[in-house]
Amino acid sequence: MFGPISEGMRMFREKSSVAVVGYSEKPHRIVRKITDYLIEEGNRVTGINPHYNAEANSKIPVRSSLADLESAVDVIQVFRNSNALPDLAKEILALPWRPKLVWCQQGVVDMHFQQALERAGIMVVMDACPYALRSYL
Repeated sequence: MFGPISEGMRMFREKSSVAVVGYSEKPHRIVRKITDYLIEEGNRVTGINPHYNAEANSKIPVRSSLADLESAVDVIQVFRNSNALPDLAKEILALPWRPKLVWCQQGVVDMHFQQALERAGIMVVMDACPYALRSYL
């Protein structure tokens, strides 16, 4: 784990706006457990999934991309494979706003991604799970 984990956990506890990249409605996916945790903490969560079925009845709003968000978010929570991070960095840096933090789930690591976002003033946490850390911070 590396990055400003304590700052990220503070943001989750202070009811931030969060975009969950890689959101899925499938109940067996870990992204659902983490999303439910973020909602229970009082965060305003929007799912991001380009393949999401708009006809599905989701308990949270879902958009196809970060660019489709109606307003800026504080945190981008990433549930994508590490090989998707270069394109995600381009998408984040093309936004007209900057998130305060990008949090990549356990196993999601790319040092170039981290460096590019940090150069733009965005804090990055990689290889960490806020749900697993909830009782430690």
